[in-house]
Amino acid sequence: MENGQKTLKELFDGRKIFNIPDYQRAYAWDESRQLPDFVEDVESQSLGRDYFLGTILFQEKGDKQSGFDLIDVVDGQQRITTIIIFMKVLLSELQRRLGDEEFEENGLDLAYETYVKNKNRPKLQAISPDNDFFQNYILGDDDGFSFIETPSQRRLYSAKRYFMKRLEASDSDELIAFKSKLDESTKVLTYSVKDSAEATLIFETTNDRGKGLTNLEKIKSFLMYKTYLAAGDDAGIYLKSVQERFTDVFRDLEMFDGKLDEDAVLQYHCIAFESWREKEDYQQPVSYVRKILNPLIRKGEKVEALEFIDRFSRELKESFRVMRELLRSELSQYRDLVCLERLGNFNPLLLKTYKYDESKGKSKFGSVCKLLEIFSFRVFALQQNRSNTGQARLFAMARDFSGKFEPLCDKLVELVERFSSKKKFKEHLQYADFYQFMSSRDLSYLMWKYENYLRGNEQPICANMSEEEYRNSGSRTRLTVEHIASQNPKGCGIVKEESVMPEIDSEFVEHYMHRLGNLTFDPASANSSKGNNGIEVKSLRYFSKAPYKIQNELEVFLNDGKWDEESIDAREGKIVKFSLRHWSPEYVEY
Repeated sequence: MENGQKTLKELFDGRKIFNIPDYQRAYAWDESRQLPDFVEDVESQSLGRDYFLGTILFQEKGDKQSGFDLIDVVDGQQRITTIIIFMKVLLSELQRRLGDEEFEENGLDLAYETYVKNKNRPKLQAISPDNDFFQNYILGDDDGFSFIETPSQRRLYSAKRYFMKRLEASDSDELIAFKSKLDESTKVLTYSVKDSAEATLIFETTNDRGKGLTNLEKIKSFLMYKTYLAAGDDAGIYLKSVQERFTDVFRDLEMFDGKLDEDAVLQYHCIAFESWREKEDYQQPVSYVRKILNPLIRKGEKVEALEFIDRFSRELKESFRVMRELLRSELSQYRDLVCLERLGNFNPLLLKTYKYDESKGKSKFGSVCKLLEIFSFRVFALQQNRSNTGQARLFAMARDFSGKFEPLCDKLVELVERFSSKKKFKEHLQYADFYQFMSSRDLSYLMWKYENYLRGNEQPICANMSEEEYRNSGSRTRLTVEHIASQNPKGCGIVKEESVMPEIDSEFVEHYMHRLGNLTFDPASANSSKGNNGIEVKSLRYFSKAPYKIQNELEVFLNDGKWDEESIDAREGKIVKFSLRHWSPEYVEY
């Protein structure tokens, strides 16, 4: 294939099959941004006016498949794939409207051979995990929804459905115009090389400052480029190793399914496994790697450069695999940390301790998680400290951790005590404006843990409330934290009858209304069912028959049939005692 500018028709014409190597990222475009932009760009393009789609880099190894040239797409796979899906949908819609005879009379069958399949040979082979799905359900006509197995397959399916919906709304003349604009006026700049080393050189020099590349992609490009410079004639062997590792990275990344940002995982890895000195080192991982490799190459220390590339790429691959395993972990201490939703500062340490823990059931890792959960609850949830509190120490712990868990846990205990002494912790639990100071999410977490304490320690003993039940977001079943005595008797309180309610004067509002002892769980659907019943129903039926022990126990605290200041004091004392025990690092075994 000749280098230079081409129309799409010139690019796709002929006996060639484009192949996406497995070391490339899976299909990533979606209808939140890239797909609408693609359609709008083509739609707004004037007939006869050129539109530049970008640069595409190919590698021609001389491979053949049934007489067709097999050409690897080194850069531009998202655009190539999208064009083929779009043309498949466009031509299928035109064939449906025009009928087979008119479709062929207009030469559209030849366009199908150019862009979709030539003599039953597909114009594109996707990465191996997705290729069968791509051939059967994207280039084929069967609906593949039931056979989606990976996030990238879902995106391929969604792209096809998105184009079908957009093009079904266009008339036939508009569809023909779409085809003409892509065929004749859309141009790309192509580079075709013969080996991986040359491809690496071109990719690095043309894309390093390009738009849209993630730090992970830049790292991959830079490592391959420096491998090419350091290995010389043996570059092919070393490049294959780097490519295979990034193949694994991108496959694991697919399994994150948007739950973790790839550049965030790269940063967690650098914090945990690199010997950084300044925060800029892990905040700018591409610059950090450059700072190490460029002097080695410049001084001719090529063996050392290749050793660094080998170690870095291997450990990075391992980090993505560990993060994938972490996302699937059902370890209760880790799940508690997830429920608190403040993992960012902890992820580097979690990544490294999970990897290094060889104990049965990851028990040592579990102890680390529990200490971090205590820190997260006391410092962030209860005290509402800034989100970067303790960050520098946590990152340094991750960097310096060598597999010895006991001294690490000692440091975590010290960290909790430094930022949240027992005295300070207790004072915050007894704060008069507790309800207003703490977020509803964190209040719910405290109530969930107290509920499970009651279920496991007070008769009748029963099963814990599950994480699924706790996190239920249904409009009627989600759990909310309510006042037991409300300032507005017709408002949101649990107890609303005057016969049960205390006197709601200014002193009660100031000193008791928002105290921890006056709060409890309640499902959203229950709010409408309380408020018009008498005291007997309130205390004996509603409290004792409620589905939660945290409500069952309220009757015990009634003072001569009333929920008053003494009730709130007594119940608060019980919850504070539980909290001081439950979130105390001195009771964590390690």
